[in-house]
Amino acid sequence: MTATDPVRSHDDPRRLTPTTLTLVAGMLGFFMTTIDVSAVNVGLATMAREMHAATAGLQWVVDGYTLMFAALLLSAGALSDRIGARRAYAAGVAGFTLASVACGAASGLGVLIGARFIQGCAASVMLPSSLALVRQAVSDPVRRARAIALWTTAGSCAVAAGPAIGGLLVSTWSWRGIFLINVPAGIAALALLARVPRSPRLPARLDLGGQVTATLALGGLTYAMIEGGASGYAAPRVLVAFGIAIFSAAAFGRLESRVTAPVVPLALFRGRAQVTILASGSRSIWPGTESCSWWDCTFSRSAARQRWLPG
Repeated sequence: MTATDPVRSHDDPRRLTPTTLTLVAGMLGFFMTTIDVSAVNVGLATMAREMHAATAGLQWVVDGYTLMFAALLLSAGALSDRIGARRAYAAGVAGFTLASVACGAASGLGVLIGARFIQGCAASVMLPSSLALVRQAVSDPVRRARAIALWTTAGSCAVAAGPAIGGLLVSTWSWRGIFLINVPAGIAALALLARVPRSPRLPARLDLGGQVTATLALGGLTYAMIEGGASGYAAPRVLVAFGIAIFSAAAFGRLESRVTAPVVPLALFRGRAQVTILASGSRSIWPGTESCSWWDCTFSRSAARQRWLPG
């Protein structure tokens, strides 16, 4: 084969080169963050019996993770640029692995929910930084597209295999295995990452006002929806949560229209194609996870800010 053959080139992700190690490390992280959404649902019934948990508490086990994942993803791309994708990914994987241990060892529902919140925070850093690592590792645009396609396959496999893996772990071991299975995967990702070249630091602005108001809006809405189902939507604390969500959303829109580097440019919602895609995604997955349509939007913006996508 010639020196320019894509199968034998230095940037080919199928060879055991730093590029391959980077790709595998990124795929492990994407698999971990995704399987913790699809597999956990299988173990909810067992958790309820062992912890004597009510439905609202179980909803927080699921939605606490997706809430922090979606909300903090707004600024995760900029943070990854500022400190370097490799460093950000290592911190995210380490935090996610430790939080997984806490989930697996949780003695009560409160500890489990708190650990799930930490998992979501770590996952929000892992996702964009892992994609940034893949992009930086492969210089050729064609091979980069192939590497990113392989990276996305890890997430797709986690979605498809998550319920089966979760069911197997619950039936043969315990619901705790759903979380503890992340520990060897996290250690493997960190071991691979040690052989990955350091990432450059890039200038990026952090819109803290937008991040705080978005988190409050999503948090208030999630709390109101979960607690409203348990206590009634006319309950005072539920009405207060709705009020916080509405006020924070209004403040978010006002801030984003004024800052020079908004986390979510309002122009994103002016394109008919973008709005149609977001609306379709929201309608298809609203019954399961309320934050996913927001995740779609924020991930697209995060990717654009890290120069993975044009825009």
